[in-house]
Amino acid sequence: MEQYLGLPPDGSAHGPAIDHLIGLMHWVMLVLFVGWGTFYLYTLIRFRRSKNPTASYTGVKSHVSNYLEVGVLLVEVILLVGFSIPLWSKRVDSFPAEKDAIVVRVVAEQFAWNIHYPGKDGKFGKTSPSLIDGENPLGLDRNDPDAKDDITTINQLNLPVNRPVIIYLSSKDVIHSFNLPAFRVKQDAIPGMRIPLWFTPTKTTDQIREEMTKTFSVAEAMKNARMIPLPQARMMSIAKGSTNSDMVLMQDYADTQGNAIASKGDRLTADNVNALSTAGVSQVSARSMAKLDRYVSMEDVKDSSGTAVVSKNDPLTEDAVSKVIGMGHTEIMARQNSNMDTYVVMQSYNDKSGNPIAQKGDPMTEDLITKLNDAGISEISVGAATPTEIACAQLCGLGHYRMRGYITVQSEEDFQKWFDAQEAALAPPPAADSTAQSAASTTSTTPQ
Repeated sequence: MEQYLGLPPDGSAHGPAIDHLIGLMHWVMLVLFVGWGTFYLYTLIRFRRSKNPTASYTGVKSHVSNYLEVGVLLVEVILLVGFSIPLWSKRVDSFPAEKDAIVVRVVAEQFAWNIHYPGKDGKFGKTSPSLIDGENPLGLDRNDPDAKDDITTINQLNLPVNRPVIIYLSSKDVIHSFNLPAFRVKQDAIPGMRIPLWFTPTKTTDQIREEMTKTFSVAEAMKNARMIPLPQARMMSIAKGSTNSDMVLMQDYADTQGNAIASKGDRLTADNVNALSTAGVSQVSARSMAKLDRYVSMEDVKDSSGTAVVSKNDPLTEDAVSKVIGMGHTEIMARQNSNMDTYVVMQSYNDKSGNPIAQKGDPMTEDLITKLNDAGISEISVGAATPTEIACAQLCGLGHYRMRGYITVQSEEDFQKWFDAQEAALAPPPAADSTAQSAASTTSTTPQ
């Protein structure tokens, strides 16, 4: 069942048990849906009015429905007592010893995840609300001896593979929901509470990315390239109090003193129209908005000196469209944006001469897609750039969509290198040897 539910790859030790329980629950729901649906259709046919013109006041005397209800209840009790409660109990009671685990504090706020590691001493430094500011979102007191080697990051959680992780979760403002989909972890962060949770990652981020590899069709992306007509500039009348916000200016305008009023590319909003009218401008050169932001150019557009004003693979923003129209073009060869900027290449690719086009791990760009197509490569393997993320599963405010962090699970060796690099960045530069400085600055003299 799990393979049909669209679950992300599992990268934690407890993940298989979670997935198994989810699969069992869906099997029960499927059986109930089919069973009760079949029973409903049966009753519609069996007791339709044409076959039962007279109402029966005794009803069905069989107890089959009661037995079925008891059977459903037993199955649900088995799921709850035999699977859910033991699994939940293990997650909240069987915590590993802190000396054998990576211990991290995660403090949620609108709209970021603040990560706090103790230093090599294993002790978290003191924090104070009075010290919280833009540079110190946790309010960490760096004057505290225990805080001098503490590491803090924002929206980036690094962990070693195959080692238990204990996270102490809290919130600075509203309720958030700490969600690690690839590791089957989800826990609400509640203001005023410090909630512990733990798990053991069993796969690195790179391994999970490999499992999520899929095929991308370069040929399909290039197939929709076509000539797209562009809106043309025209002179139009304006009057104070009017608005034409779907129109874009095609030249700059200034008042009689030479002060800029509106620039090429500005929209004819009410404020711009009023400013132009006040300056005595009654007609302007404008065009309709092209609304081609989801397209990229498939050709270079150059000015008279041969300088490219819009290059191949550039997005067709309103500014780019204005430049193309300014060069006298009425249409442009373009294709839809492939929207692959959240993916990376999963293997290396060369052109027909053996020259490298892309290396494994390179980000997917529109320029790269065009180069692959020019090399005759029609399909490539891609993977998610950030397959393991920290999501907020709670609507925590209007900026909720921005609350996204990243979790990087790596080998113990790579994690230690990252940890050491973070600590090295905290340490002040080594002081110069005072003796050497003294020797260099003092001139030895001999009495005459």
